[in-house]
Amino acid sequence: MRWTQKLMCEVACEEREALGLGSFDQLDPYELADAHGIRVYTLTELLDWNLSTEGHTHFYAARSGSWSAALVPLGTARVIVENDGHALVRRRSSIAHEMGHHLLEHSFDSVILGEDHKRQFDKAQEKQAGFMAGELLVPQEAARKAAYSKWSNTQVASAYGVSEQFAQMQMRGARVIADRASMKYGFR
Repeated sequence: MRWTQKLMCEVACEEREALGLGSFDQLDPYELADAHGIRVYTLTELLDWNLSTEGHTHFYAARSGSWSAALVPLGTARVIVENDGHALVRRRSSIAHEMGHHLLEHSFDSVILGEDHKRQFDKAQEKQAGFMAGELLVPQEAARKAAYSKWSNTQVASAYGVSEQFAQMQMRGARVIADRASMKYGFR
C-alpha cells in the first residue's frame, strides 16, 4: 500500500480513538502495543532468555546509541525488544516507532542487524514509522494548538511524555503555520 501522510494521520487517529484518547491526550505506547497483543521486552529481561552478558553489554552500554528497539516476528506473533539503557522518553518514542511499523504492516524482508552489527533498514519504511511515531505521540492537531498557544518544547515534551528534541521536531511545521497566521492576521 502507498502510505500518504494523510492516511497515516487517519490510522494514528483511529488508534488513539480506540484507546479512548483525543488529539490532546498523552498516548502510552506500551498500552498501544498491549492493545495489539504485542509484548514489549527489555534487553535486561532477555538475559533470562539466555542473551549473553556480552550481547547485553554491547547494546546496553558500549553501543547503546546504535540500537533503540526492534519489532521482531516470532511465528505469527510479534514482540518488541527495547533498549532499557535509554531514557524513558526515548524508549516511548522507540516503542511508538516500532508500532508504526506494525500499524503500517511493514514486512520483515531483511535482517535487523547485519554482520557488522549495524542496522539494516528500508529508508522509506523508517521514514513512515518515524512519521507514525510523531503522529501517535504528538498529533498534528495538538502540535498546532500548542504552537498557537506559544508552548515551548519543554511544555510540549512534558504534556506528551516525549523528549524536548522530539517535541521540537513535531512542532517545527506547526510553528511555521502559527507564525504565518500571526503575520497574516496580526495576532499572537
